[in-house]
Amino acid sequence: MAVILGPSLSLHPSQGVSPRDTVTLRCHLPRLAAWVWLYQEGGRTHNKYKDKELDAVEFSFMTTSWEHAGTYRCQYHLSDPLGTSEKSDPVELVVTVTAHHGGTA
Repeated sequence: MAVILGPSLSLHPSQGVSPRDTVTLRCHLPRLAAWVWLYQEGGRTHNKYKDKELDAVEFSFMTTSWEHAGTYRCQYHLSDPLGTSEKSDPVELVVTVTAHHGGTA
């Protein structure tokens, strides 16, 4: 049985986001895949069918809320050869309160 390399996951923006901001989690694939899953630890699972030959799949939260905060991993499924990859290393989505900065330089 062939070893299926795991994907990598990145967060955009990479720093903490404020509620109602848009955030994108990008799963970078080492090879073409059919299905890609995004897992939130202790939370939801999102999946996308890839109908194009792309090396990454994006999952976006258009209006980020506190429930989106947490640890995420992604994983992909191959149809040829049949198999499922290892999960990616985790990334942490931090939702922060917007800080108002004074006029200091």
